[in-house]
Amino acid sequence: MFMKETIVSLIVLVSSAVLPISQAAPPLLVPIPDYLLVLGDKEVVLAEASLDLTTRDKVPIVNEVFTFNILKALEYLGGDRFILEPDEMFAFHGNVLPEFSDPKFTMNSRFFIEEGYRAIGGLGGNGVCHLATFINWVASEAGLEVTALVSHDFSPVPGVAREYGTSIRSQSPTQNLYVRNGFDYPVTFIFEVGKDEVALRITK
Repeated sequence: MFMKETIVSLIVLVSSAVLPISQAAPPLLVPIPDYLLVLGDKEVVLAEASLDLTTRDKVPIVNEVFTFNILKALEYLGGDRFILEPDEMFAFHGNVLPEFSDPKFTMNSRFFIEEGYRAIGGLGGNGVCHLATFINWVASEAGLEVTALVSHDFSPVPGVAREYGTSIRSQSPTQNLYVRNGFDYPVTFIFEVGKDEVALRITK
């Protein structure tokens, strides 16, 4: 009985092997590893980093105001992302130098108390320089063209190297941050706000 079953099994196996292609069983679908896929529309991260909102200043009330103003500025941005096409520019505020005229995006704010910002030491909007410094850092790491004419050397920004320190004052076009997309493809700035941090990812 065992021999008969074995012979039948062999016949079935040989028969299926010689079936015409049109009658053969469909091939198994094997997933292709990500590293073998063509990039296509797949997001490619050019640079990413996060800014700790709990270390803006050693004095708790100052840290609170700085954090509030950073988050307020991101509210004025009007969304969690924006896209710069080739040769388009972002300026931190709208008071720009002639060579950086007509930016595609700004923070849409002057950082004044009447816009809802808080003041510390008599200065409204205090803390947005930390956000500009952070954007300068990530955009520079992504290989974008960054111009910040006035440094923030008078007060280092915690968590970011001193070289990226950016002084912001909306009444002055020189105290601004300019980021131009010099690539031949669009780049996307993506902000994520967490409980204790702000993250920025720049992708193509």
